[in-house]
Amino acid sequence: MKKWYYNPVLASSLKTRMRGWRTAASVTAYLGVMLFIAYIFFKIYIEAQAINGISVNANQSVGLQVYLTLAIIQFALILLITPAQTAGVVSSEREMQTLDLLLCTKMSSAAIIMGKLLSSLGFILLLIIASIPLFSLVLLFGGIALEDIAILFLFYIVTAFGVGSIGVFYSTLFKRTVVSTVVTYVTIFFLGIVSVVLGTYMMAMHYSQPSQPADYYIPFILYINPGVGLADLLSTQAGGQYVLPYGIIGLLIGQVGNIPQGWFQQLPFWVKNIGVISIIATLLLVISTWSIRPNKRMGARIWKVRRSG
Repeated sequence: MKKWYYNPVLASSLKTRMRGWRTAASVTAYLGVMLFIAYIFFKIYIEAQAINGISVNANQSVGLQVYLTLAIIQFALILLITPAQTAGVVSSEREMQTLDLLLCTKMSSAAIIMGKLLSSLGFILLLIIASIPLFSLVLLFGGIALEDIAILFLFYIVTAFGVGSIGVFYSTLFKRTVVSTVVTYVTIFFLGIVSVVLGTYMMAMHYSQPSQPADYYIPFILYINPGVGLADLLSTQAGGQYVLPYGIIGLLIGQVGNIPQGWFQQLPFWVKNIGVISIIATLLLVISTWSIRPNKRMGARIWKVRRSG
């Protein structure tokens, strides 16, 4: 008897993915890209310090720069790889005309969606775990604590979950994998670039009004941007809280002294950020589950037949 947590879709996808050589090659290439880019930035930093006549402290300054570089590179790679892994999980089944067969099994729609999502995120999680040795090098230099790396990896996992949920949602919404993939990347671009521009503009307009009290105001559109959350997280690590008392958001609004004293307002922005991302991702998965339900699909077909008749 199978365990209640056993998911055939997840088990089959993981077996198929791990059997081939492509997974090992992908992990090797992923780590190679991270190491190569980090080495280039490391050399640039060392040369810039030497040109300015500043002696490089091998304990903290170098470790902090390597940590920031690796953190940003891995975040960018997660945003780049995750949509490609998730945007076709359902639409590809529809293109191969196997979705109806999958829905005829004893698995529920929720189990199918979660199995597809977790099988794709399993590869992303493998990449994140494989990068631990690279981040452990930072501990040799100092300046970064082990709990900082643990929190950063937690942020990565939540970000991958949020981006993956967007890909799954569009995969159930569109019939073609190419369309769902393109729309997913466009959405990620909006969350990463357009939301910052709009959010910064809204904050500037809010605080530029003479009659507007200098209260704590952050547009909701910034809460759905994982890039702002990462910037806030990194700005408060490795002693950054002494420079930016309220992280990157405190720097943006310039009103850190007027932040209310409630417990929710005192939470770091990145904590609220991953909370909002998790809630939105869960809602997208619920909608995705509802959209592929056999009863819904059969009802739509009957309605089309009656309308054509």
